[in-house]
Amino acid sequence: MPARRCRMPWSALRARVTVAALVGAATLGASGCSDGPPEPTTTTPSGRSAATELPATPEPAPTPRPTLAPRTPGTDLAPAPLPGARTVIGRFSTVSGTVDEATLTAYATMADRAVAQVERHWTRPWSRRLTVVAPADTSAFRELVGRPDDLSQVAAVTEGPLDPTTGLASADRIVLNPDAFATLTTTGRQFVLTHEGTHVAVRSSLAGAAPLWLTEGYADHVGYSGSGRRTTELAAALLAEVDAGRGPTRLPTLADFDPAQGEIAPTYLASWLAVDLVARRHGAATLQRFYEASVVDGSPAQAEAATDRAFAEVLGTTRAEFTRRWLSELALLAGPK
Repeated sequence: MPARRCRMPWSALRARVTVAALVGAATLGASGCSDGPPEPTTTTPSGRSAATELPATPEPAPTPRPTLAPRTPGTDLAPAPLPGARTVIGRFSTVSGTVDEATLTAYATMADRAVAQVERHWTRPWSRRLTVVAPADTSAFRELVGRPDDLSQVAAVTEGPLDPTTGLASADRIVLNPDAFATLTTTGRQFVLTHEGTHVAVRSSLAGAAPLWLTEGYADHVGYSGSGRRTTELAAALLAEVDAGRGPTRLPTLADFDPAQGEIAPTYLASWLAVDLVARRHGAATLQRFYEASVVDGSPAQAEAATDRAFAEVLGTTRAEFTRRWLSELALLAGPK
């Protein structure tokens, strides 16, 4: 099962941001897709080019996990390099690492597909390029991200400085945890890179932060798009909770994403289905406007207040009415099939 990245960038003073995608418990198989991007070409440092076959569009079923706390202000802004790394250049990606060249090439192909998928959804200008770092061992991964806590389930960490003037990220990179990433299927790995790529695109083109349910739900919306799987299948963990009478009663709050409070996979699925409801009822362009209107350079409470205004001004509804409709849909999905 793929993993998740949670973004919690509410500190206006933070010089560097780190976020993580964490490994879940299972993975669904991949399905074919006829509308993928053109076949990318990767180039190694020697100048040799190699055509790489695009993988099938992913059908992810990730179990999300918690956000890594951001680094404190005043830490180094320049990401630490990976000694001895070789680099593969994809059409929309740069992948460096100490794993073998075939693996780097495969990751570049996935990152290229992730960029193309993000481009279908997020229309604000961004670099349309992902930087991925793939160390071969966990100790190198830990040194790169500079964290002492347990990262055994973390599949990837996205980190990068925020411009102190614009508040935009301009040099994000996705660092893969070799042990955890290796446990994922191709589908799971693709989902991680697409989900993370969505955050990279948003962070580099929109300063501030939306409520976490919207941030993560939107990235999942992009990651799940084109999967070809039924909503009831992808959201099974959440719908089981709803069927048992333990489903959500309101849109997820920051505390709902805390793993110390219990299983959080349903929280991510609930966020995804809330965002998906906006997309289905109002369309992709309005969903993006709703997201943009919900972003503030302030606290989580200020972001929620901005979202309340966006419900009225962009969607023509209220949080209460939207929540009622969303909960009604969850009940229908969890009902007899």
